[in-house]
Amino acid sequence: MKKIDLRNLIMPFSLLKGSNAFRDLKTEETLELIWNDAQSLGDLYKVIPLDRCEVISITDLRPNNSGIKVHLRKTKNNIKQKEIIMSDVDLSTIEIGNTVDARGSACPGPLLEAKKGIGKVKVGEILEIFSNDAGTRTDIPAWSNKVGHGYLGVLEADGYDKHYVKRNK
Repeated sequence: MKKIDLRNLIMPFSLLKGSNAFRDLKTEETLELIWNDAQSLGDLYKVIPLDRCEVISITDLRPNNSGIKVHLRKTKNNIKQKEIIMSDVDLSTIEIGNTVDARGSACPGPLLEAKKGIGKVKVGEILEIFSNDAGTRTDIPAWSNKVGHGYLGVLEADGYDKHYVKRNK
């Protein structure tokens, strides 16, 4: 497993270094990245080819405010299980199948609400999750990947985030 600490780099350089390290991996090799914050994870998903990536774990290192650790595995091309993270413009125009409002709920509340909400949308439809808990930025993408749904991305709203998950099964 290759480990890279990106906490002391400015955002564009940390993204470049992280994506280059992932690109250099062979299939089934793993990479552990340590970032400053959970918001960096959304940016990482925009530069790493999600059709060749499996999120093994995401660990919040916040008890001492030292960042977030992401453990990735490079996989064979698997576009059926993954969705490409959409742009803000695309996300703001998609049709929503159901919305779950988990604002005011602390971890693991938003994730539990998402798990309940995904059952209320049909396969191929989009679940929108409102949350103002910072941990949701890592929990929802990791859960979506683990269970085979497509994480489409996040939009920042006034004091909360809107996460989008496509039900794949």
